[in-house]
Amino acid sequence: MNDEQAERIARLLEDIRDGQRLQLERQAQALKRQEELLAQQRARLASVSEDSSGAKELIATSARVVASARILVLIALPLAVLLIVFLAWVFWAQIAR
Repeated sequence: MNDEQAERIARLLEDIRDGQRLQLERQAQALKRQEELLAQQRARLASVSEDSSGAKELIATSARVVASARILVLIALPLAVLLIVFLAWVFWAQIAR
């Protein structure tokens, strides 16, 4: 091996080293971007979970309203039917006279 070949090998090794250094820098930048994106996703998830607790309260309130409406229908519907029957009976009684 002569000096020219040794110098050529040294340059190749330096190029390899520089390429690896560049690759490591790019990987570090990519990791930084991923960390930033992960932080943004965590912030969004925290916001969504806060919103979902409000939605849970709304659903619970809606469930109570629906339950109250069912009870009201169970009471009001038979009364309405009785009122209609009574009014029909009074109407027919007036006609029959």
